[in-house]
Amino acid sequence: MYDTIIRNGLVYDGKGNAPIKADLAIKECKIALIAPVIAEKAEKEIDASGKIVIPGFIDPHVHEELTLFSDNAYELFLRQGVTTTVNGNCGHSVTPGGTEYIIDYFFNNGLISERNKREFKDYFPVWDDFSGYVDAVRKTGTNLNLLVLLGHGTIRQYVMNGAHDRPPSAEEKKRIDAYLREGLEQGAWGISFGLDYVPSRYAKTEELVDVAKVVAEYDGIVAAHLRHWIGTKEAVLEMVEVCRQSGARTQISHLKSSSEEAFEAAREAADGGLPIRIDTIPKSSGHCNRKDKLLQSIMAISDTFFDKGVEGVKAALHSKEGREIIKRDAHAKFGMDKEKVFIAISPDDPSLEGKSIAQIAKERGDTDPTETMLDLAGDDKEYTFWLGGPTRDDFARDHTKVIRDNPYVSVGTDRIMGDPNDPFYWYELQRYGGFPTFMKMYRKAGVQVEEIVRRNTSMVAEHFGIKDRGRLEAGVWADVAVIDLQAYDFPEPEEVDCKKPLTMATGVDFVLVNGKIAIERGKLLKPLSGNILLRNDHRN
Repeated sequence: MYDTIIRNGLVYDGKGNAPIKADLAIKECKIALIAPVIAEKAEKEIDASGKIVIPGFIDPHVHEELTLFSDNAYELFLRQGVTTTVNGNCGHSVTPGGTEYIIDYFFNNGLISERNKREFKDYFPVWDDFSGYVDAVRKTGTNLNLLVLLGHGTIRQYVMNGAHDRPPSAEEKKRIDAYLREGLEQGAWGISFGLDYVPSRYAKTEELVDVAKVVAEYDGIVAAHLRHWIGTKEAVLEMVEVCRQSGARTQISHLKSSSEEAFEAAREAADGGLPIRIDTIPKSSGHCNRKDKLLQSIMAISDTFFDKGVEGVKAALHSKEGREIIKRDAHAKFGMDKEKVFIAISPDDPSLEGKSIAQIAKERGDTDPTETMLDLAGDDKEYTFWLGGPTRDDFARDHTKVIRDNPYVSVGTDRIMGDPNDPFYWYELQRYGGFPTFMKMYRKAGVQVEEIVRRNTSMVAEHFGIKDRGRLEAGVWADVAVIDLQAYDFPEPEEVDCKKPLTMATGVDFVLVNGKIAIERGKLLKPLSGNILLRNDHRN
């Protein structure tokens, strides 16, 4: 007898083949048989009539490596049909330095809240290296499969004792290489760069190539948050050059759909034989930053305030010189069109809710809306700033034909980590629905479902080298989603409520992770049947 049989579904194998109506049997965590009709019985029978049955989606760009110690259910991913995620992106990860150092690092880089920093040190498990982190994950349990990358920024800052705008010395380079090799030998899948962020942005291309060459020795992955300030296409070409010189498999992270030429540059490199793939956020709202998060993020991205902390930012808001530094260093936030920056939530002055900074400036008689935004950031009231509003210009529109026809593009939701215990601290309103948004957008444009599924399952698995996942066939791990395609949806940017940060996707009826049911008829369960996958054990 089988453990589970999914009957009467339209089965997509994940490899791009046309679907077949079939039954799918699972035994001991793996797919045992796919056939038009399976006569045998199972302990659990699922009727998938009218539904599609697909391999669980693989999300190659998330930041969930610490989340599981607070919330290991991963509901927002399961409700999209995701069963495997790649973590440790944008240069930030879990080693070296041990638990307390990593928590401080994440806070100083604006990734967790002040409260998180205190609480995490109280209840997080203790680890000193990547193997220790793996043990902690296994003891905690997870509803998803996790892959974890090492973070270039984390390693560089630890070895160089700070975020320094210089190349590592010869001795520092040896230590960086040693930590990189240690992590790879203990099962990490590669390394990520965060080239817009301190300290990775101080690394020249030559430094990136040196690091990538080490990763290539282990047949690992290099994932890159690009150096956007040099131009998106130019930043892609930098990583193409890193890939060419190092030979490392390369993942271009959250490539902006506003730059067709960047997608074309990556496609040309991949067509030419380089091991390059792309993920993108299908649609994104602006980030919602409560004031404490806004101040913290100024600290994190500023060369001046990185070592002075949030109190240094607060003091700077009350001097002309300090404001000039903030406008320069945090231009990505304060340089935005103030018609597209809103006050989303304002408990101390509800009259401001829904108004743009430009409108507030006009009502106050201010001639410079940037100064108005600085005034709001520096006063003693609480606000949530919606930086960019319902749609970000760089991820706003439906994908053009150039992007849709690029066979190397998958979804990377880049879900904001935020505060797992306080969703209003820092959030975004479209990424919880990245996969249904991509499915809907591409189906509307005439892309076949089997191709959409392939790009988000087997293509990602093959590029990362994830063994026996990303496809449906006998002998592979039973990561399976049963989806009502007509109900598979997420609100459009103009429909989403900025006061509801936990809006989730609809239309996923069942999800099985390693053969165990984690979503049953739309209800979340916690079998904790996921695993942390190690490159050594789960590599093709």
